[in-house]
Amino acid sequence: MQSWSKTNAQNSQIGILLFDQFSNHCLANVMEPFRAANTFLRRQAFEWHIVTLDDSPVRSSSGLPVMPTARLSDQFAGDILFVVSSYDFRSLMTTKCLQTLRTGARRYKRLAALDTGSWLVAAAGLLENRKATIHYDEIDAFAERFPEIQVRRKRWVNDDGVITCGGAMASFELVLDLIAELHGTGLALEIAQLFMVEHATFGQSIPPVSKDRRVDKCLLSMEANIEQPLSIPELARLSNCRQRDMEQRFVRALGTTPDVVYRRLRLNAAKKLLEANIMPVSEIAVRCGYSNASAFSRAFRREFGVAPREYY
Repeated sequence: MQSWSKTNAQNSQIGILLFDQFSNHCLANVMEPFRAANTFLRRQAFEWHIVTLDDSPVRSSSGLPVMPTARLSDQFAGDILFVVSSYDFRSLMTTKCLQTLRTGARRYKRLAALDTGSWLVAAAGLLENRKATIHYDEIDAFAERFPEIQVRRKRWVNDDGVITCGGAMASFELVLDLIAELHGTGLALEIAQLFMVEHATFGQSIPPVSKDRRVDKCLLSMEANIEQPLSIPELARLSNCRQRDMEQRFVRALGTTPDVVYRRLRLNAAKKLLEANIMPVSEIAVRCGYSNASAFSRAFRREFGVAPREYY
């Protein structure tokens, strides 16, 4: 897994395709994690553009007006296109809409259909012979209407770069997973903490239902013991499993070991204290479980690429 200081400096270009009556919740759950990632990385790692089919303003289901950046047909190539459909999605399936969607999607490396956007993407012929999902209210009708699609009752499905996602909360989880893929689990964990998602794990295992409750329990113990860190054997014991088993569970769920995650949680806490500028570095080191400032400074520099005193 990449350290933040070693991530690719190239920005990810994101298109967000909106239709009238789109879901505010879906839109916010796409944009806000990317915005938070830029804040934590202190650079514009993600750039997004709101697009519509005809460059006209759109209104959400709650009446919020949004002015697009461009029409989809004029938008330059990008890394991922999010399709945020409306509640009245069946009325959108015109020949012009589907053709524009097909053409526009080709300019992006990935396509992500959120909520009922899966229906539009399927109608455009972009899900043939693929695994896909949709909001659970529509999943049976979706499977009947598109028998060539392998419908899965999952929060999201990624089939070789074509992603379908079941709803607003799942959209937040999906974006966190994409951020973790590009910039490491440490950044995604910090974003989850910012939005008060407790003991978040990745790979479709964010609460309320986690794929590995022992990993979640271990993360809670880590977060509760920042100043006086517990040993990995102690954490394993509190999580009711053996150390080797715990290490394997972390690798499966988070792509790295418990000690790496614990160190990142402690250094993330240190970074927040540095940003607040309310105490000296030596005290921050102690607050985050380091016996001396030199050891803390070395760990901080390895993680973030700068010394604590240079951070702000």
